[in-house]
Amino acid sequence: MELRTRSRPDYLQSRPVIECAQCGEQLFIPEWSEYVDDRRARHLWRCEACGYIFETTVRFAAA
Repeated sequence: MELRTRSRPDYLQSRPVIECAQCGEQLFIPEWSEYVDDRRARHLWRCEACGYIFETTVRFAAA
């Protein structure tokens, strides 16, 4: 039996991954999210590796 290795697992290719703004650790799920309005959502991220906390804002295209 041959063990195949990949540089990135399939699940990382299927969804966007954000990196910690402090240490670069990959983060998959925000601590919390909220809709600011019909075109923006805000996410709070907490890195388990270094404890850094930061926010991102997603802007959706106008429909």
